[in-house]
Amino acid sequence: MAQERRNNGGVTVFDVAEHAGVSIATVSRALSGTRSMSEGLRTRVQDSARTLGYQVNLVGRALRQKKTSTLGLIIPDLENPFFSSLAQRISRRFGESEVDVLIASADNDKAQEKRAVQSFLGRQVDALVMIPTDEVESEEALLLASEYVPTIQFDRQVPHLPIPYIGCDNAAGMDLVGAYLETSVDTSSQPVILVGGGESSSSGRERSSEFLTAQSPVLHLEGSFSFSWGQKAAKQILKRGFQTATIVTGADVIALGVISWLTSAGHKIPDDFRVIGFDDVGVAQLSHPTLTTVRQPVEEMTEAIKTLMQEATGSPAPTSQRFAPELIVRASG
Repeated sequence: MAQERRNNGGVTVFDVAEHAGVSIATVSRALSGTRSMSEGLRTRVQDSARTLGYQVNLVGRALRQKKTSTLGLIIPDLENPFFSSLAQRISRRFGESEVDVLIASADNDKAQEKRAVQSFLGRQVDALVMIPTDEVESEEALLLASEYVPTIQFDRQVPHLPIPYIGCDNAAGMDLVGAYLETSVDTSSQPVILVGGGESSSSGRERSSEFLTAQSPVLHLEGSFSFSWGQKAAKQILKRGFQTATIVTGADVIALGVISWLTSAGHKIPDDFRVIGFDDVGVAQLSHPTLTTVRQPVEEMTEAIKTLMQEATGSPAPTSQRFAPELIVRASG
């Protein structure tokens, strides 16, 4: 665990936080100077660090000099096929350079996410890649990780943190869907419904927000990035009396849940309902019917992680990157 990573006198960042009566994230911000805060609070944390003999710079330098050829990867949910696919791609890419990837699932839980960070720091990983579970509540875990090792936010992000981000241009992806609907779908006979994955993650918020800015769905439902939410959303749609519609979803896993429920209820895809996903997971090509979706450029994104990790130890600071997606039209839409 991260508590075992001690500096002068066996003092850790956790000890400083307890002594000052603040959170770990506040200690990190106060000692690194990366975020604004009251001078009184900053002084209190610095006084605690001085009293306990905590020296953050010495710890960070020592940790970075010790190489273990391991990368920590924290994903929100192993049951989501997109995250599982990302984990596999990242493992393969870094395996080519003889770097072992250690994978942990946060199970969409902030506390579990933080424990995963602590565990990886205790194992002295050389760097950490994290797909944040929550746009706000993952801040503490990210700041803790970045204090010790080069850290990258992947696919999702906590905005405004001084931590580089690699991901898909979600807004551009939803614009592709909107353009496709305008040119290829008769939305007067199959009105548009948006089923999002919730706005607690940056990807969910960006996708729904962009689509709502450009389009006017007759129904907008928000839930989670899960198969079960797709089924629940489809059930709600039928209960509201819809017998036909174009259902745009925030992720393939949601779309697959929608299709499952609609087909089990006797509806035909795409004759009765069109369904469009986002991600292009492997099963999208195997579903019946095959899924129309927005493909994330995962290979490019994964390669960018390696490049960014190399930049992370140099100067200037590494920059965030967004990659353009592609609309893949198949049978469902």
